[in-house]
Amino acid sequence: MRTFSLLLLCVAIGNATATENEESKCCCTTYDMSVCLSNVDKKVDAEQSTTYQKALITSQQFGEKAIDDLKEAETQWLAYRDAECKAEYDRWGGGSGGPNALTMCKIRITRQRTVELKRRYHVH
Repeated sequence: MRTFSLLLLCVAIGNATATENEESKCCCTTYDMSVCLSNVDKKVDAEQSTTYQKALITSQQFGEKAIDDLKEAETQWLAYRDAECKAEYDRWGGGSGGPNALTMCKIRITRQRTVELKRRYHVH
């Protein structure tokens, strides 16, 4: 029974590790985390930008108003993301964890936006 329980624990840990986000693998010093998170942020931002460009192309079939609406939504989304992440940063009161909290927030919200665009505009 103990062997079986140990095996189940190993499987559970393996599954949890397989579903981790890249940023959860950033570790050690604040500087190391910052560099790692910055790389993840660039990758996530590039994916969101590509998805947005594809959504613009898809929007063409619905006319100029649909394209303009998507552009306006993207502008407003960027303002929201930046304000939300600034609020997370400000909670650190100037502490050394603030910049990494800001970057992690941007990663999280940008990933959410990418998923929304993919679903709404049927792009992959």
